[in-house]
Amino acid sequence: MNKINSIAVIGATGMLGKPVTEELAKAGFTIRTIARSVDKARQILPSEIEVVEGNVKEIASLQKGFEGMDSVYISLSSYPNERNAKFKTEFNGINNIRKAAEAKGIKRIGYLSSLVQNYEGIDWWVFKIKRLACDILNESAIPTTIFYPSSFYENLSQLQLKGNRIMLAGNQKTQSWWIGAHDYGKQVARSFQVLDDENREYSIQGPKPYNFDEAAEVFINHYQPKDLKTLKAPLGIFKYLGWFSNEMDFQYHILYAINHYDEQFQSEQTWHELGKPETTLVAFAKSLD
Repeated sequence: MNKINSIAVIGATGMLGKPVTEELAKAGFTIRTIARSVDKARQILPSEIEVVEGNVKEIASLQKGFEGMDSVYISLSSYPNERNAKFKTEFNGINNIRKAAEAKGIKRIGYLSSLVQNYEGIDWWVFKIKRLACDILNESAIPTTIFYPSSFYENLSQLQLKGNRIMLAGNQKTQSWWIGAHDYGKQVARSFQVLDDENREYSIQGPKPYNFDEAAEVFINHYQPKDLKTLKAPLGIFKYLGWFSNEMDFQYHILYAINHYDEQFQSEQTWHELGKPETTLVAFAKSLD
């Protein structure tokens, strides 16, 4: 078995990257974060985590960052302004990571993707890029683990919470199996502990499904720092504004996909192999101060 002792993390300072990085460190792995801004990363991450400078646009910097490491975990996202750009983070960047990892003898790559990217009701460049990224990694000689998560609790507290309002858009026709980022991080850590030389894919879902309205209501009822209310906008507003703004176009497509994707529970094998998520949305909301 290719025992993993050290992990180079790309994207460790983000909303999802930080809790996963913390859980990897708690699990006993030696962690090295590769970041464009070393100073910023050191301000965000625990002091015991090594930070080195690197950029997914530069293969040489990635190779330097991977030196002496066993594995790589990737937490990257596409950006709204990349639609017509030559360099796309989750395509060209992932390809550069793969090349650098192969050159430095990395034993395993873990990659955060998305469950809703499977939605086929819209023809969207971001979902195409995510699928291509998975193909790039699965075609590598390096064993790869790809994680397909549902919605995260952190979306409510860090993205949708604006002042004293939880921002909602449209009406979700189905439900999502929401999960906490730290529970997901524990599953990522477990995957690096138990997997050997096989490619694996895991659906990442939490203990209970909610639509956006239900999740917002639970969060509001148990969030203690201040009283919250919801503010809902028609999805059509985002579609209209998307004609003039890459950011609004991006938001429209992801919200449309989430509102319409018929997510089914499919994480039995994930829970069996990587552990069952324990944090409920109620507990997550109560934990915030």
